[in-house]
Amino acid sequence: MPDQYWSTPQGDYASRRQAFLEFSAAHSPAPGDHGRGGLFTQICRLELDRGPIDEDAIRDALAYVNARHDCADFTVAGLLRMLYLHAANPLLPLELVQATCEALLNFKYWIDEPGYDDLMCFWSENHQIMFHSDEYLAGQLLAEQVFPNVGQDGRWHMARARERILRWIDVKARVGFSEWDSNCYYDEDMTPLLNLADFAEDEEIAGRAAMILDVMFLDMAVDSFRGVYGTSHGRTYPTHVLSGRQEATAGVQKIAWGLGVFNNPNNMTAVSMATSPRYRVPEIIESLAQDLPEEMENRERQAFRLEDAAALGIRPDDPETALFLWAAGMHQHQTAVEATTRLADAFHSHRWDVVMRPYSDALQGTYREMDRLCPGHDGDVGRSVLSEVSKYTYRTPDYMLSCAQDHRKGKPGYQQHIWQATLGPDALAFALHRGNADETAYKYWVGRFPRAAQHRNVLVALYDIAEQPLPGPATVYPADAEGNAMPSPGPSEEELLPCTVAVLRRAAFDEVREANGWVLARSGDGYLALRSQQPVRWTPDGVLQGEGLIADGRRNVWICQMGRRAVDGPFDAWCAQIAEARVAYGDLSVEYDAPGLGRVAFAWEGDFTVDGLAVPLSDYPRFDNPYCRAEHGAGVYEIAYGGRSLRLDFGRGRREETPAPPPAHPATG
Repeated sequence: MPDQYWSTPQGDYASRRQAFLEFSAAHSPAPGDHGRGGLFTQICRLELDRGPIDEDAIRDALAYVNARHDCADFTVAGLLRMLYLHAANPLLPLELVQATCEALLNFKYWIDEPGYDDLMCFWSENHQIMFHSDEYLAGQLLAEQVFPNVGQDGRWHMARARERILRWIDVKARVGFSEWDSNCYYDEDMTPLLNLADFAEDEEIAGRAAMILDVMFLDMAVDSFRGVYGTSHGRTYPTHVLSGRQEATAGVQKIAWGLGVFNNPNNMTAVSMATSPRYRVPEIIESLAQDLPEEMENRERQAFRLEDAAALGIRPDDPETALFLWAAGMHQHQTAVEATTRLADAFHSHRWDVVMRPYSDALQGTYREMDRLCPGHDGDVGRSVLSEVSKYTYRTPDYMLSCAQDHRKGKPGYQQHIWQATLGPDALAFALHRGNADETAYKYWVGRFPRAAQHRNVLVALYDIAEQPLPGPATVYPADAEGNAMPSPGPSEEELLPCTVAVLRRAAFDEVREANGWVLARSGDGYLALRSQQPVRWTPDGVLQGEGLIADGRRNVWICQMGRRAVDGPFDAWCAQIAEARVAYGDLSVEYDAPGLGRVAFAWEGDFTVDGLAVPLSDYPRFDNPYCRAEHGAGVYEIAYGGRSLRLDFGRGRREETPAPPPAHPATG
């Protein structure tokens, strides 16, 4: 039977870890599972001393690693956890232990190592820390042995990976994540960090890995609603934003603080948490994640701008730091793309040649045409750019609304999720411009970005979709491009669909009605109002393969307002207020007299104002919420809640936790 979704906190940390172990160990690999598809469940069986294990699942994982398939580095992380915890477990045959050591010795741990034919990705944010963690822990485990791919021993690999791990953690501690709040890729960041926190003998490596994990769990806690990581995401996929039940972080949250659902017995982070001998989510973060005050505002800033790269020690021509730009898509900027191509030539990477070079060539052709046709352009049209973002989240016990404020308006998108309204794991809504007409497309599913802004429970998103794509050549697809190893269509091939869409699955709500251009929905005691400037039509399966609204027109305004019974009264009365409120549209502008807030005014240019006052949309702190205030770039986090405190000072490498004071006892006479 499927696991039960928990919308209110249940259990304690130990019992939830045990529950996941039982959930995972009961699973048998499905036909067609490859790589890590059945490996991680075997780790849980070993942890429970519950045989027999599925030896074929481990052999399949070893074959996947030895073939150096895409994401083999994820599988290596599981093999390392298996060996560090259970190499001496009698349930694990010695033959498999030896075969695993051989696979670790022969693996390729970085892009500049010998071996051209593989299609492994080294440059995304999550792959970087995964490879570095894998290399460090393999080197530590096999310190005296020679790794044949580069002819160096394990200690050499440890030293090389150590520097890269510390640099990666330092950048994330100072400015946050390029793949911000990713409800799929945080799984692939947390797994290697948990391996380091659990198994690194170097106290600095283990300690700093635990500290950045604390930051990530804090981030998840303040941007989630009852187990749904329903915030803006730097990278995600349709399956992960259509339901909180399908997020890769759902099981992680259920272990961490008792909200969410176990949806994947092979979830890497959940398995790592359930089997961790050292790391525990700090009790203060567990407690604040379970806190649902009447209202909570979180402002945060993640990632960095290209012009700030040098201050972080990052250069496009430096082989040790340039991949931070690659991870953020900034190698696609006109000032960096040529240096990136030269560096890639030196790396001699097959995946680059198949996936990145064709798009980079098309992009450079577009820049040449733009120089000729529209001199003075900003040289920034790459669709997978993950530059600095200021995010805002407003949460109550009945709903959450979140937005990436005024982020790259009008630019082409990729996998960035700009805004979302969440009332439950399935009761959610958001609007977007689609990247293409193929409803099954998952990799390039986001089209042009809106100019979006939010204050408290009201959000406005303006869309201005170009008539024609940018000039330049098309992408030339190599013969061996397939599956996930597929280049992006060039800027000149952008479809620019003449409509915007909104996800809203009526069956997920208790009640849905329409009035005066508004779609009004209720889930429990939470309310949602959604309105499009352009007329909308319902489609049963035309919005990310499901129900939603389609609004024809290249220019459009979407308004979203949230409400709740405790503040706004009965649903009928709230709907009447919304339907009667004044809405005045201009040319890519709107004025809306929002009940409870006052006049909201927003346009393609200028301030976002609420009741006559401008709302800041940029340069937020790293965190600013009731639990933590941290400056962007400082690398210091002070967290306080419920009498506890946690101070993370990355500059000093100090993690200082103060427990809650003991309960006071009444005086006795």
